Amino acid sequence: MTKIIDYMNEFPLPMSCVPLTLKSLLSQKSIDISDSKINVTTRFEKNQYMDGYEYLHMLMVCIPEKDIQSLKVLPESTEGTVKSSTPTCDEVGGIYPIQTNVSGYDYIVASWGDGSRYSYNLAEKVWMTLGLSPRVIGNDVQKIIYDDLSLPIIGVSEGDVASEFEFNLKRDVYWTMRNDYLRKYLWMTGCYGVRVFFYEAYIDDSSEVRQLINGNNHYNEIIGNGWGELDISEVDGKILLQLWASVVAVSPVLCSEQDIYSLIWPGDSQPITRNQVRDIRSNKYAYLDDRFLEKYEKNKVFSAVPFKVHNGFSSCPSYKGQWGFRDCKRVGRNIIKAPFYELYRGIPDQEVYHAHQYAISEEEFVARDSSEEHIVSKVDRLLLQLIDLSENLSKLVKATNGEIMPPTEFSEFERRLYDEEGFRNFPIIQRMAQVTPLDMYQQDFLSRCKTLNEIIVRLKVGTLKRVLRALGARKDEVANLKGLKVLQAILNILEYLNEQLEDKDALAGSANMVEWKNENPTIAPLFVNNDLRNSESHESIEDAINFLERIGFDTSTVNSGYGKALDFLLDGVINSIESINRNITDLLNR
Repeated sequence: MTKIIDYMNEFPLPMSCVPLTLKSLLSQKSIDISDSKINVTTRFEKNQYMDGYEYLHMLMVCIPEKDIQSLKVLPESTEGTVKSSTPTCDEVGGIYPIQTNVSGYDYIVASWGDGSRYSYNLAEKVWMTLGLSPRVIGNDVQKIIYDDLSLPIIGVSEGDVASEFEFNLKRDVYWTMRNDYLRKYLWMTGCYGVRVFFYEAYIDDSSEVRQLINGNNHYNEIIGNGWGELDISEVDGKILLQLWASVVAVSPVLCSEQDIYSLIWPGDSQPITRNQVRDIRSNKYAYLDDRFLEKYEKNKVFSAVPFKVHNGFSSCPSYKGQWGFRDCKRVGRNIIKAPFYELYRGIPDQEVYHAHQYAISEEEFVARDSSEEHIVSKVDRLLLQLIDLSENLSKLVKATNGEIMPPTEFSEFERRLYDEEGFRNFPIIQRMAQVTPLDMYQQDFLSRCKTLNEIIVRLKVGTLKRVLRALGARKDEVANLKGLKVLQAILNILEYLNEQLEDKDALAGSANMVEWKNENPTIAPLFVNNDLRNSESHESIEDAINFLERIGFDTSTVNSGYGKALDFLLDGVINSIESINRNITDLLNR
């Protein structure tokens, strides 16, 4: 392997005299952090005409090892692009074959500019060699992101598509690439990644600078074997440093591959062995904090829909039929239990590493309450109560006036869909069932309250009003009522009829027997959640939390997170809906 020049040591000024940007440009990138992002093309301008002014344009070039020691400043450092003009062609085929290069070398990012307009994209050779797939972000951002969808790894390389220059640069341009992928490409091609750049900045007027320019107001010298040209001049009392250079940044050495058999899992003193994970009879389990699911729940490229297995629930993320976790069972509020046999079977190494980050010991698992209900179970109970509610309201209308109103007229939560696919047919239910740590932030709590409210308002107000009118309420009385008020009115009427031990024959006209507009504490959690959904100020959130305290919630727990507050609220909402269902079935069965 070629010995790399010590650029900092050969630079005529000590690093303490130059900006951090230049120091970074003269350094080599470490091999240690495989997912670190390395700049492969940059163009920016800061503080034009002011103190702290910096300008840089840089592109990364692929230089074979045999040319590294003799490498000089490349002419492309002046323009900062692979191509800076369009070719002149006066005859058919006059430019064939097209050979785009940087002084005969390949490049990482293709770039074109004419001084006014600049365009960028990852080089075709790079993304096709590595098997990357592009995504485009438009509108004001205008970026391209390249992913490796075979694993997947998201954001292997990304950067800005274009910029313009009119008196000043309109948009800074940054292109980065993951350390391991860049090194893999350089290793396959046998090339070093070399920064070819021009940099200028105002620097401090120091004794070291004055000693270098030796009484002159201008200094210009070639550095080392010709890898850089340094120019320092005094302009209007300020010291302007300019540097044209070709600096080796990345060597063609692969990052160390992950070894999942070197992992020591919590509670173990030795790495797990291949024999242990290949033994299907082994009763060895990994216990994971369920926050390991967040990566999969919040990225649409994965499928992370929880599902019911017998009397329990599993959460087994998968990726487009290419791989998937298996037998990941929920135990306790925030723990996933998975056999090592399944965890190591057909899962990419990076995903095993990801799971390992959230592993806890069996002792910690035993110390936690494994009987505490988790979010998926709670949301399942909520969904079943909403399905029951649609069916019970349908039966209530039929018993009142004989009208046939199918359950689907009350909400989209249909039992047939639930029986067929569980949560899969209900995206909003999936969102509600995502990981809810005990230490969840207030903003996350409010976001989940908003999702819960969106679920409740899927009950169709128009058909709810028809139920209330069937019970005897006048049309003008219910015309302006919102959904929660209608549910409250229906519950008030049903509770009165059940208190009086009336049967279904008393349903017609029953609204005239009771003050159905009164507040009902049984349904209060629905109104509290609605208030939290609208909360924006600290005071309004405090009011809602204080109300939860009045109905039994220990508000001191929010000091360590809002997970318990969500549990309490969700239980309250489920109980409110269950109360309506129970009152309907009690009356109809009497």
